[in-house]
Amino acid sequence: MSTTVVIVLIVVLAVVALRVLRPKRSSASINLPGPGTYEFDIVGEASYQDALSDICGGKKESSAELYVDAELYLEDENPHDSKAVCVSVEGKTVGYLSRKDARNFRKQVKEFEDQDPIFFCKAVIVGGWKKSKRDQGNFGVRLDLPVN
Repeated sequence: MSTTVVIVLIVVLAVVALRVLRPKRSSASINLPGPGTYEFDIVGEASYQDALSDICGGKKESSAELYVDAELYLEDENPHDSKAVCVSVEGKTVGYLSRKDARNFRKQVKEFEDQDPIFFCKAVIVGGWKKSKRDQGNFGVRLDLPVN
């Protein structure tokens, strides 16, 4: 085979691989402006402390208060809960809506479910202090969602 044919085959295979391996893109991006109170708690942050620490630049002597943009995904394929709603910051999972909150959230956004939506809202990461080996706290996340 000539070098040109080999290069063309490599390019074609790379394009096919990118189409197959590319993450599923959402057809709907929906912003959820909140009231600015950041009162909506999520669950499961204890399992994502490494991701939260990376986002915040590690634990520091004083508690974090980092305002970020959060993404909420409907996770129908979640093996633990087919109605799960994942919360992500900077492409990293940081927790989930509680079962009750996930079901309420899904009822409110039902009209968008067939569009494979990604929902965006403001969030604040708090905690994550480390004053000593015995005096340190986990990171937590609160969302600024419109609450009904």
